[in-house]
Amino acid sequence: MTKAKRAWRKANAYVRSGQHAKAIDWLSRTQAILDGDRPRRQRLDDWKADYMLAAVVVLVLLWVANG
Repeated sequence: MTKAKRAWRKANAYVRSGQHAKAIDWLSRTQAILDGDRPRRQRLDDWKADYMLAAVVVLVLLWVANG
């Protein structure tokens, strides 16, 4: 769930419970989140490269230990 959706749901919960001041605060937070820049997508290539490097290190250590 995104930050905006979480804030929107919290605001709606406060509206339903009658706590309108808190609902206005959360609606303004939702608007601020939506007006801000979108977060960058994370590249999975870097993530895969880290795990591949770790796997190679483990394989070399196992090879040396059994050597």
